[in-house]
Formats: sequence, structure tokens, C-alpha cells
Amino acid sequence: MRKMSVQHTNFNTSQDKGKTGQEFNNQELIKKNAPDNRVASIFLAVAFYLAIVYFYLAIVYFALFFINPWGILLIIFLAPSLISFIIATILTGIGRKKASKNFLYTSIVFYVASILLAYDPDWGVFRVIPILLTILVTIGTVLFKQDNEQDNK
Repeated sequence: MRKMSVQHTNFNTSQDKGKTGQEFNNQELIKKNAPDNRVASIFLAVAFYLAIVYFYLAIVYFALFFINPWGILLIIFLAPSLISFIIATILTGIGRKKASKNFLYTSIVFYVASILLAYDPDWGVFRVIPILLTILVTIGTVLFKQDNEQDNK
């Protein structure tokens, strides 16, 4: 019987060492070629967190006035506005996380719908924050650059 020689399959060659350096260089190259979205991210983050605070304050406000009939009436009239506001806030958060302009454009549409659905002129207070957030998200979306946009330029 012949003895089979033991073969070592784990070789440490200069090619293996070169690959790790090459992978590191590729990561640096990706970071250098990634679009700079710092300003857009600031606008979108401020809009997102302001929307969360506004929604929380609106819920607390409604909870305080929900006891009487005026609170119920206020909820009935502002429900479409708040629902579109909630949808816009969720889409802004998803657009920020996934870096997708489609979600951000859709959130702008829902913020505009939120402004229009708070339709009573006496309730201008309920339009101020959605207008501000619409402006912030629009600026952040316009400044936001995706990877495929940078390749086209």
C-alpha cells in the first residue's frame, strides 16, 4: 500500500496578502466616489425628527382635548391631514435609510397633501409645520445625490 502524502491546502502567498490590500483600496475608492450627501442628510434628518416631535405633540394635544366634543370635532377635521403627515414622515425615514429619491419625492407629495387637507383658514397653526417640513424635505431631496446620478455627470 502506498501512503498518500498530506497536502496543505492553506497557502499564504503574496497574492493572498495582496488581495486584502486591494480590498482595502477598493473600500477607499468607494468612499471617495460616493456622493457627498452631508448637507442633504442634515436637512432630511431635521425634517424627520421635527415631524416626529410635531406628531407627538399633536397626539398629546388631541389627548387633552379628546374629552370634550370640540376635541372629537378637531380630530374629525384634521384626521386626513394627520394621516398624510404620518405617511410622509414614514416615507422620509425610509428614503433617508435606503437613500432613495423616489421615497423622498413621494413624501413631498404627502406633505403637500397634508397642507391642503388642513383646509380651514382659521387653523393656520396646523399648516405651519407641514409647510416647513415640505420645504426642508424638498431642499434635502434636491441636494441629495445617488450613486447613479454621479456616474451620469
